[in-house]
Amino acid sequence: MNRRPLLRMGAAALLCSTLAACEYLGILRPNVLAQLDPEMAVVLNELPNLDAPNEALIGRLYATGGAMRASVGADGIMRSRIRVPKDEYLWYPAILILPRGGTLEIDITNEDHRPHAMFAPSNGSRQLLQLPAQTRGVVRVTLDEPGLYWFGCPVANHAPRGMLGFVFVKGEVPPGARLDRPRQPQPGGRRPPRAHQH
Repeated sequence: MNRRPLLRMGAAALLCSTLAACEYLGILRPNVLAQLDPEMAVVLNELPNLDAPNEALIGRLYATGGAMRASVGADGIMRSRIRVPKDEYLWYPAILILPRGGTLEIDITNEDHRPHAMFAPSNGSRQLLQLPAQTRGVVRVTLDEPGLYWFGCPVANHAPRGMLGFVFVKGEVPPGARLDRPRQPQPGGRRPPRAHQH
């Protein structure tokens, strides 16, 4: 009796049951893949790369609105567009990725019937752009240093309901400014406890 076909069938059944148990396989369904618009594809492709500088910090971000890489104009100014969808407390995209530090111009469209505003970082200070219902505005900020910066809607309780976003400025962070920097000397000569490696 030839056992090869039986072994192949058994291996195929084992593989199918293993894959069926894997929750990530559900992502490969056509109806799920159809929901991956360009902004969500940027999140899926970019966040693993952004994750490296500070040990999983970026990967924990609230990324419901997706991400967008800012384009760099001939004038050196980086530009991006954001919209606030109707009846949602959400920036779309919610994460802006800059290739380097510099000036960023954000063109924002408020498609909602509620007023919103953007409270955005700019080299240690903040810019405020009012966005009345169904209007459009532009805010220009400067972010010279690599790092992670947040922006939000300061109107009523909009930020806690999801209107928070992030600007990730790529570039080499000086070793002393990294969150995963080595143990630092403590006042009084005490040595800090060793961090456990996982």
